Amino acid sequence: MMQYLGDYAYNESAICMVYEPVEGETADDGSQLYGIQYRKITDLNGLLASGSTFLIYFYSSMEYGSADITAVVEEMAYEYSGKLTVLMLDAVEYKDLMNKYEIEAVPDFVLIRAGKAAEKFGTTSYESWTLADVISWLKEKGAV
Repeated sequence: MMQYLGDYAYNESAICMVYEPVEGETADDGSQLYGIQYRKITDLNGLLASGSTFLIYFYSSMEYGSADITAVVEEMAYEYSGKLTVLMLDAVEYKDLMNKYEIEAVPDFVLIRAGKAAEKFGTTSYESWTLADVISWLKEKGAV
């Protein structure tokens, strides 16, 4: 997977949330600290074809309220590290994928697994939803 990722990036339109060592950070006992790091995706098609399970989080860089959702999505990336990989794609830059997965509004989520059709959460089909609903959906699909 790392061959499809670049340097740490927090302002890119395609980011992978990776649970890995935090460079230069150690605990009081000297052990390495780990956390979610944001890495630029350098080859999205290659990454998606790698056979892993992905949760794509579509957001909009034009919407200021997305930071709260992103923080909780980051917690999901940590919680389910090793089971699924969370990708953040800016809907402004990835309109082609928005169309491909029939995403009508952001934020929204798409689950991609090897050998299975992509499935979308579909935020517009809910009167209101929370990230707990997204987690329940992932559990229903057997992804976590």
